Amino acid sequence: MEIKGTQFLQGQYAVSLGNSAELQNRQRAGGSQADSTRQGDTVSVSQDAILLTEAHRTAQNTPDVRADKVEALRIQVANGSYKPDSQLIAANLIREEPGLFQI
Repeated sequence: MEIKGTQFLQGQYAVSLGNSAELQNRQRAGGSQADSTRQGDTVSVSQDAILLTEAHRTAQNTPDVRADKVEALRIQVANGSYKPDSQLIAANLIREEPGLFQI
């Protein structure tokens, strides 16, 4: 973490701690309000943290149901052209849910 004078960091990731204990101590010691405000604390956010935040936001905004796929499968079932591969389904079940087959 890097703490410097007040500056604007990549949009919403800037945090100004104008009421911090350090600011209050400076004011008590005779520092002017203008100096204290100008020298507030900031937080720098790494690129990895920004990417993680964006990925999380995207995942939260993605619908749980992919309507286009559901509709395509509904049409295939309705006209009789849907032929699921039972071998592939079984292999995926074993890969994804190994606990289901423990006795």
